[in-house]
Amino acid sequence: SSGINAEYGDTQCSKDSKMFLSFLVSSFVLLELSTCLKVGILHMHGLDERFDVPDHRSFKKYIEEQSNLPVHLIDAFNGRLPSLTPLEEQVPQILEKVKVIAAQYDKVIAVGYSQGGVIWRGMIEAWDDHNVDTFISIASPQHGIAGPPPLLKKMVPFIDNFSRTPTFYLFVYSPVGQKLAPLNYYLDPYHYERYLKHANFFPRLNNEKGTDEEKARQKANFLKLRKLVLVGGPDEDALRPRESAQFGFYTERGNRDNEVIPMEETQFYKEDLFGLKSLNERGGVVMCTVAGLTHTQFRDDKTVMDKCVLSAVEDTIG
Repeated sequence: SSGINAEYGDTQCSKDSKMFLSFLVSSFVLLELSTCLKVGILHMHGLDERFDVPDHRSFKKYIEEQSNLPVHLIDAFNGRLPSLTPLEEQVPQILEKVKVIAAQYDKVIAVGYSQGGVIWRGMIEAWDDHNVDTFISIASPQHGIAGPPPLLKKMVPFIDNFSRTPTFYLFVYSPVGQKLAPLNYYLDPYHYERYLKHANFFPRLNNEKGTDEEKARQKANFLKLRKLVLVGGPDEDALRPRESAQFGFYTERGNRDNEVIPMEETQFYKEDLFGLKSLNERGGVVMCTVAGLTHTQFRDDKTVMDKCVLSAVEDTIG
């Protein structure tokens, strides 16, 4: 009986050793794979600027030095007039360039500043089998805009009242108005039905309209993201409302009452139209709020780069 037990013990010991060796080999292979994963950062500029303005070059230099990852500044629709091109034309054209760059990497970190963040969300939702792991949206009107920006209100006081007149909103939701990129994401809750009927890019991006098949595809692509980092701040002076950078927005009276609700109370979120609620509930949405910055200061502010961007980069490369 003791002989049988000893033999059984030897056999078990041999099995354990093999399993342990197998575990070590597997761990080594996984470690090698993780260290060999190629990760690239792709940055899309905003409205009325070039991809290579000094602030974006400064961003590229600092992030590359700190992370040892390449940062690609996407060269597309540069300058005032090209950046005004309707987004339903910009998104597919930029996506073709992005796919070529992204093919070099196993994982991509997408960074979109201002209008560039809306463009990036458009690309992610349109791109089947994308390899975007993390999307960092910086001072970007992800829930749209409604009314003139605070900066313009200071310069032209009457502009706020004008933005509530039929002359203004009829122009915004006209074929001519919708040929201007910033008006593509103008969402006036007070004239929501007109927005749904006459705007095309933004309500489709948000799955507010479209076929069931289109909606399911866009939602699935959005939910391939592992992390969404929403960067904004209380001193933002170009987005209205400023909370749009973190998916907050006005109530149904829009900029008439200036009452803003947080992301979790919006229709986008509660109805989980394109996957925002699902992503948040699995821990995939990060709010990164930085005070004391105007819109353009978000471009290469060190606190933003350290607290919001580099922390997300470290989380991605793990």
